Amino acid sequence: MSKVNAVRSGGMRGGKALKGAATFAAAILLGSQALLSSQVFALDQIEAGCMEETAGFSVQCSANDIQIAGVATNPDGTPQLEILDDGCAYQGDTVEFTATFELVSSAKERHDIGIYFVSDGDPQQDGAVTGACNISTLPYQPDPPWLDLDGTNDPFPGTNTPSGVQDTCGDIDKPDHNPLYPTVTLTAVCIDPDADGKLNLPYCTSWRQAGANELCTTPTDAFPGSPSKCKCDDGFNVPIDVPAAELLVSKSASPTQLTEPGGNVTFSVSVTNVGIDPNNSVSLNTLMDSIYGDITMAGHDGITSTTCSVPQTIPADDRNPGGIDTYSCQFTVAVTGNANDVETDVVTATGVDSNGNNLSGNDDATVTFLDSLPDLEVIKTATPTQLAEPGGLVTFSVTVNNTSPASSDPVVLNSLIDNIHGDLNGQGTCVSGMVINPGQSYSCTFTANVTGNSGDSETDTVTVSGADDEGNPVSASDSATVVILNVPSDISMTKTASPVQIYEPGGNVTYTYTITNTSLVDTVTINVLTDNILGDLNGQGTCSVPQVIAPSGSYTCTVTTFVSGNGNTSVTNVVNSSGVDDDNEPVSAMSDATVNIENQPPAASITKTATMALVTYEVTVTNDSDAEALTVTTLVDDMFGDVTMVQGDVSATTCVVPQVLQPATQAGDSYTCTFNALVDTPTHTNTVTATVVDDDGSAPITPQASATVTLQ
Repeated sequence: MSKVNAVRSGGMRGGKALKGAATFAAAILLGSQALLSSQVFALDQIEAGCMEETAGFSVQCSANDIQIAGVATNPDGTPQLEILDDGCAYQGDTVEFTATFELVSSAKERHDIGIYFVSDGDPQQDGAVTGACNISTLPYQPDPPWLDLDGTNDPFPGTNTPSGVQDTCGDIDKPDHNPLYPTVTLTAVCIDPDADGKLNLPYCTSWRQAGANELCTTPTDAFPGSPSKCKCDDGFNVPIDVPAAELLVSKSASPTQLTEPGGNVTFSVSVTNVGIDPNNSVSLNTLMDSIYGDITMAGHDGITSTTCSVPQTIPADDRNPGGIDTYSCQFTVAVTGNANDVETDVVTATGVDSNGNNLSGNDDATVTFLDSLPDLEVIKTATPTQLAEPGGLVTFSVTVNNTSPASSDPVVLNSLIDNIHGDLNGQGTCVSGMVINPGQSYSCTFTANVTGNSGDSETDTVTVSGADDEGNPVSASDSATVVILNVPSDISMTKTASPVQIYEPGGNVTYTYTITNTSLVDTVTINVLTDNILGDLNGQGTCSVPQVIAPSGSYTCTVTTFVSGNGNTSVTNVVNSSGVDDDNEPVSAMSDATVNIENQPPAASITKTATMALVTYEVTVTNDSDAEALTVTTLVDDMFGDVTMVQGDVSATTCVVPQVLQPATQAGDSYTCTFNALVDTPTHTNTVTATVVDDDGSAPITPQASATVTLQ
């Protein structure tokens, strides 16, 4: 049966008939479904409330008498359906289409068939029971294919309608008019709650039985004869695609090329919800890589870091201006491989859209491994790096490091050539033909004689050559320099004093001067020998200049001189010697010696003599020290007090202080004076005390003397 094109004219909505808004094609499929007849009859089609609103009572659609088996198919198996607009662009969009449905009856006959298709997307989720519906009935003529069981002679119970009015709602019987194929033009909301990618079009059918039918002249008259005389299918599908939200995955690698053995690669991943339904967001649940596994976690399979995480909510694309319809992240992996390897890995994103559809998308990125050229590093050193003229033996060390970046590139060392000492193969420990693995090294040494004059230098350059396991040649070189130095002349100077300690006011000290030629080869001539206190030493004591001193030889002389000073002081002499070596290069040295002068403590004594009752006392204070002068500062008697004054019992005195006493070795080393005092006791002993100080700040001394007078 071929599809009959719908002829449509203007109509009315809101429960009023749409005259010519939908048409039904009269057709019966027999055997091979060849079209026997096809005529187009205008039929009223109503946009109104669904079944309960139309019937005016609650329904319990438990019967199964009339149902829609599906969309009819053409002989080639294609559905008899024509989309009249751009179809379903997204869930929630609307689609206008014409379809021929297969209406099936399981009963012998049923009257006033009503067909209710949901037109509002079924927001109540109860199918065509409530809400907004497109209501139509079957045509009643011609027969075949359509059927009129009511005609114009029905009594129409419950009405006063005169006989002769035509009942225009079509009927069905079995088997003559079963199945029937009504063709309907509908506008439906694009919904797909079962997530099978096809349009869900919930419907209900209604009918009446013989003897219970009423006049039916408009689709709104086609309601159930009783609450159970209806059949509803909430999951009815029409083969019109309803796209789920889509995931577009993009993956890129940076860098896309690595030199063996590899390195870090940062993969950038973006997941875009390309669905255009503004209400259909996607919950991104997994991000998996074909090689590295879960890219939302670091620390496994070489993933060193990641900014990726799930879950993520991604709004729809084009109808979300300015919105975020793409989730982007990065993960970094340590990638390894050999030359010419190619690694391609795929990231797969999975999620669920707002309608429960499972979504996925993937993309790949490729990293290519390039051949890494070998690399060598040579380190050459000399021991020693300096030689005193005329030269000597030097040990050269050669270290060859395989610094190739690829861990799989060993290098065969084919030659070691020194620009001065020639082929090193067989010299010292050096041999060619060694295999050096990446990160490893080879070392050897050889000894050679290096000679020259002062200021000369010798630079040796060693060049090593080889090839890696892929035949790539490699070479490297390094140099070491040995400098020939002048042998300088040098002297050292020592000065000693004997003794190193004397007592004030001083004494003789013998200074010994020794000059040593520490040069290895050169003699030196000493022309100057001076002391900062004694002056030019030439001619003093045993010293004389010039003096010629052989290598490692020495010259010694002495000078004796009187060194004086106060106690607790010291005298330091500095001697300088200078001259030239046999290359006329200047030499000089200096030294010093210190003599410490120790303090000499003071010494003093005193005597007293009684001469009469009015006693004249004689007081003598003597400087017993040979070192220095002393000063008498006080003379006090324990009985008479200060004897330098006339007071108390002291009637006269010659005593005066202070008095300076010279050392015991000189004149004036004592002081004598007298004082007269009244003695009125039979036996009288009194003691005079002198206070004596030196000029060095030593602690004062207090010599005492007593005298006894016995009166008879």
